[in-house]
Formats: sequence, C-alpha cells, structure tokens
Amino acid sequence: MAKGQIPSRLVIHACPAAETHRISSIDSWINQPLLLGFQAGSVNLRLTALEAEELASELALVSNITFELIQAGRDSGVLFMHLPGQGIFRGELNAAGSLTLSEERLQLMLEQATGNHREFTRLLRLALGQSWDDLLEPFRAVRHSENVVLLNRAG
Repeated sequence: MAKGQIPSRLVIHACPAAETHRISSIDSWINQPLLLGFQAGSVNLRLTALEAEELASELALVSNITFELIQAGRDSGVLFMHLPGQGIFRGELNAAGSLTLSEERLQLMLEQATGNHREFTRLLRLALGQSWDDLLEPFRAVRHSENVVLLNRAG
C-alpha cells in the first residue's frame, strides 16, 4: 500500500446507463432496480485523502449520479454522499464509523439557533447529512431486499 492510502469503498447507487463509461474504477455494473435506465456498482479502493476528495468532485460532475464514498482509516475517516440536485455532503468519521462534529461547529449551531430547539434540531440534521441519508436509504436497502419501491414525493 502506498503511503497515505486509506481503504475506501465507492458505491454508485444510480448512474445513467449512458454515463457509466465515465467511471473507469467500476468494472461490473448491474441494473438499478429502483430507476429504469440506471446502473449500480461498487468497488473497494485505496485512496489518499486528496484522491478521495478529487474522486468525489469528479463523480459529482456526472449527470444524475447518486453515490457514496467511504474512507475508513484506523482512527478516523470521511464520508461523501451525493444526490442529484442536492450536491455533495462531506462528513468526518470516528474510528467506529460514526459522523463527528467539532466543538466549534456545535457552538456555531447553538449561536445560529438562538435558543430555538427546532432550529437547532434542523441545523443538527443538516450537519449530520440527514437529508442525504434519508434519500440514500432506499438505494442501500434494495441491495439487501427485493421488496423496496421508490415512491415519488411529488404531489
């Protein structure tokens, strides 16, 4: 393993079939059962922190792609989540794989909430990437069950 490389896992939950050629790190694609005309795939990699940042940024340029990139080092790691129209979420992970927030970030959230519990809860959910997590959950679940249906929230 080259110096500074960290075990990483790239999961492409959904990529338009016409765009899969742009992602050379994945050799084997499968049909994405939740979205017609989309493919899914995953690969284990070893990346430096900078390489992970660059890969996440490059992948975000692919039209209508949904992905996660997880770097899990011995003591810490990083999580990238991307959804079309929502952009990239980046979060720091501890050794157990849980998202962490710095004291400074928590202090800022407390100041921004100005004593409003609902606003603090909203800021906390945003800081933890909850909306990304919520929208990615059906894609994660479909890998383990054929009984998942993606519902359209419009209407």
